[in-house]
Amino acid sequence: MPAEKTASSKASEARRSNKPLMEKRRRARINHSLTELKTLILNAVKKDNSKHSKLEKADILEMTVKYLQNLQRQQLTASADSDTSSLTSTKFSAGYGECANEVTR
Repeated sequence: MPAEKTASSKASEARRSNKPLMEKRRRARINHSLTELKTLILNAVKKDNSKHSKLEKADILEMTVKYLQNLQRQQLTASADSDTSSLTSTKFSAGYGECANEVTR
């Protein structure tokens, strides 16, 4: 039994000693991703990256959310316009066909 406690306490100790390192890596990944996101979003909204070098993380996330909402709105509008033009084209074809039938009678 004492050997089992020793093994589990060693594992627990190893986890405790690795926790700060794992947390540091996690924060580094988050910061790297936020830096990439900042570059992407500033390019997308055509803002000068050098003027916005001190953006806070919250600002980057807010700009990204607004940009994605706007993009989604544009896609929905384009989709609705496409559906409307498709319906108009179908109605035109049907009307044209009816007229052609009337003329040939």
